Amino acid sequence: MKKYIIFIITFLVVGVITFTSIFILSSSQKEEPIVEDEHSKFYIPGVSVEDVILYFNEVAFGAEFINYGDPYKLQKWNDPIYYFLTGDFTEEDLATLLKFNNWLNTIEGFPGIHETKDVAKTNLNIYFCDKEMMLAIMGNEFEGIDGAVNYWYTDDIIDRATICYRTDLEQKLRNSVIIEEIYNGLGLIQDTSLREDSIIYSGFSMPQELTKIDELLLKLLYSNEMKNGMSAKQCEEVIRQLYY
Repeated sequence: MKKYIIFIITFLVVGVITFTSIFILSSSQKEEPIVEDEHSKFYIPGVSVEDVILYFNEVAFGAEFINYGDPYKLQKWNDPIYYFLTGDFTEEDLATLLKFNNWLNTIEGFPGIHETKDVAKTNLNIYFCDKEMMLAIMGNEFEGIDGAVNYWYTDDIIDRATICYRTDLEQKLRNSVIIEEIYNGLGLIQDTSLREDSIIYSGFSMPQELTKIDELLLKLLYSNEMKNGMSAKQCEEVIRQLYY
């Protein structure tokens, strides 16, 4: 009789221990809470959202030369860009152009840019020419400028453009101008006085590539949230949603 009681007590004790062990094991296997990223994919360390808004507004609105339309509305391309090359271009000119265009084609939301030999398909004419021809094509208001871009738009959708590059420039400067004019021609039409290292700095400079902030502005411009015809205020609201 005594042995039976001891056996039952032992069983109960073991049962409690076993139950406790299972409970502890189950608790340790609980999933960790999901922690959201602190910053968005657009974030650049050390660059505030206020910096981004100020820079975006400076270069996206208020075109220097305009014949019609509202320069204080956002313009960008919605359809693929097909460019036709004319003139005296070097191998390095082509390499610079191709490298930049390949990068552009990686931007989410960008419609794409490609060379074409089909004049009927062309919506971007690129000329490598001397100063006199550039002025004949672009107009005398571009006197003293190394390169120039004009674009046309309907309902704030850019649908055609012309770019001229002067061939009397040294190659390093030409490389910089090649990138600058295409950059402007995508909708960020104004040059900047805020950032001396920018590819579109209004003073004399010869950067050979975009800064991280130059890249950011194109990514923001062609994000799905940015719509043709937006005002600066509407763009600011979008930037605050995307950049943190």
